[in-house]
Amino acid sequence: MSITLDFADPNIKQKLAELPEKMLEYAYQVIMEQAHLIVGLAQVYVPVDTGSLRDSIRVERGGEGKHWRQVKVRAGGYVTNPKTGNRVNYALYVETRYPFLQPAVEEVKPTIAGMIESRVVAAVSE
Repeated sequence: MSITLDFADPNIKQKLAELPEKMLEYAYQVIMEQAHLIVGLAQVYVPVDTGSLRDSIRVERGGEGKHWRQVKVRAGGYVTNPKTGNRVNYALYVETRYPFLQPAVEEVKPTIAGMIESRVVAAVSE
């Protein structure tokens, strides 16, 4: 399971696309920092039985071509249900009953654009 943070405001997407490479680097740093904050919050919010789902919450980055800065917050993976033998996305199963990832994203999301702007402005002012 993963959450993709998509800036709904097309103006923000456009502004990010127009940033020079160095400024993009500052924006990427903020996005990585906030992704790690989302991980920490999700690990606090997730219900814990054995702790393996909590421990699986992570930041993944990378991609190809123009998407090399892609950042995802992921949880879990597919596991085999010992009772049925079927493969199950356990993180998705838990998220639908006891949301942990989406509330973490919603808590951090409002601050990201402002932090990117502050970081870029500070860098330009140096």
